[in-house]
Amino acid sequence: MSKTAFKKFVEQERAVESQRRSVDWEGKKRTYLKQLEKLYNDVETFLREFTESGAIRIEKKGVTINEEYIGKYKAPARRIYLYGKYADLLPVGANIIGTPGRVDLICNYDAIRIILADKKEKRPQVFAGISGMPEDRKRVRERAEEWIQQNRHYVWKFITEPPDIRYIELNEDSFLSALQEVLDG
Repeated sequence: MSKTAFKKFVEQERAVESQRRSVDWEGKKRTYLKQLEKLYNDVETFLREFTESGAIRIEKKGVTINEEYIGKYKAPARRIYLYGKYADLLPVGANIIGTPGRVDLICNYDAIRIILADKKEKRPQVFAGISGMPEDRKRVRERAEEWIQQNRHYVWKFITEPPDIRYIELNEDSFLSALQEVLDG
């Protein structure tokens, strides 16, 4: 490798590092934690009839998440008891490819993924651009991020397994179905 090629490589790495530092990682974490609380409030509302009758009990828990760029932080979790069974709502993180947040609904070896997705989206969206120079990549990334910020309203949705990945609105019916599916094993 020549010194000229290495200098070019160092310059590219400097541009990548500059981009990484421009992201408000603390803000991403705060937004994710707020969205988690909203999800848990919705779940408590969906299950209120069953908690009031004593059939279901919801326990508040906490987990430690360690994410690249964000670091370690505490996040709320929930355990839902139905008589002798239980399912966990476990936060996965805010720095996930394709979504600003994910939670898994888990019981034994069964898990259903819940992600933050745009309210209007029915399946994943992919943005692509062709560029050669770091400044071109930066410009494409900035345009995509600007569009995302202006046009997105994030809500919690279930995400199906590949290859036919789809988003399913998280509402009372879909949540109760998913909870039954994981508890029933």
